[in-house]
Amino acid sequence: MEDLGKSFPLAESMVDAEQGTDKKLNNEFCLNCGEKLVYTYCHHCGQKDLPRRQTMGELIENFIGSFYSFESKFFRTIKFLLFKPGFLPVEYTAGKRESDYHPARAYVFISFIFFLLLFSLPDIEDKKKNRVLIQEDKKEFREGMKQIKEELNESGIDSSKADSIYNTSLAADTTDIINSLGPEKKINAKKKKNGISLMDSEYKSIKEYDSAQQALPASERHGWLMKKLHIRGIELNQRYQGDDAGNRFTDDFKKAFLENFSKVLFYLLPIFALLLKLLYVRRDYYYSEHLVFSIYYYNFFYLAASFYLLFDYIPFVGGLLTSAMVIWALVYLPLGMKRMYQQSWRKTILKYSIFLFAFFVCLMIGITGSMLAILMYL
Repeated sequence: MEDLGKSFPLAESMVDAEQGTDKKLNNEFCLNCGEKLVYTYCHHCGQKDLPRRQTMGELIENFIGSFYSFESKFFRTIKFLLFKPGFLPVEYTAGKRESDYHPARAYVFISFIFFLLLFSLPDIEDKKKNRVLIQEDKKEFREGMKQIKEELNESGIDSSKADSIYNTSLAADTTDIINSLGPEKKINAKKKKNGISLMDSEYKSIKEYDSAQQALPASERHGWLMKKLHIRGIELNQRYQGDDAGNRFTDDFKKAFLENFSKVLFYLLPIFALLLKLLYVRRDYYYSEHLVFSIYYYNFFYLAASFYLLFDYIPFVGGLLTSAMVIWALVYLPLGMKRMYQQSWRKTILKYSIFLFAFFVCLMIGITGSMLAILMYL
């Protein structure tokens, strides 16, 4: 049997692998750190023992090998992350850390992909709203022009000219319509310029506000916070003026909020782990192990949210897939808690409910603080 095994190169390599023997080393010392090599990988820095100079074939072979190693590890991690709640943190805390992609690296990569999609993909809901608004505007425009036609007829303008103005106006710009009426019959069709009003204030400028405050007794003047809010409100009111002030403010606020939302979630990560630590305080887990579980859940959340954004663009079945993803995201955490902490379903559901409420409160506090910060520095 031994002779048979040695007669086949593949069997020989399998025997050598089981016996822990390595093939001949290319270098006596590690090319990266200079440590004496014992095995294929340096025990000091981890670099693989490769020839100092590589042929084109060796370079391609090593490149493909390193890519396949990353690819197999990464997609294995994604598979377990999506479909086996709690499996990866259990494996990690059990010491099996080389088979899967590191949770912290996965967090950086997956969250980057999510926010890239969030800011890059066009907003379908906005498109739907815009279509509805366009239809409403057209309807409103036609009704308005019918009223203009009636007013033209009542004012004594020839009916044929009124009909011509009406028909032309359906495809013309409002400015062209006004100019076509002639200087003696112009209708005031200009829209009232609107701005935003974040503070119900009678003051139009900061100088006016400061003067009014100085005229008041010291006991009646605004405190630091109210003064800050009033000044900021006046600045925003001055900044956002015009017909589209509300839309511009909404767009700027939405963009700033989305940019800050990732920071809010990141800052809440240790809170997430702390809540788990408090809920399972009698279980023998370090805070760091709760933190690992939290990072893996965040990874799943960003991954699921990325798929949610993409599913929304799939015709016919997109709505069904997004609904399924939302349901899976809701049940994912209790399933993960059950696998990780090995408690009964009754205790798991109870702790999940407490956790959900507590984390929601923390999230609302974080979002509120983020909104106030945006208003202060927008």
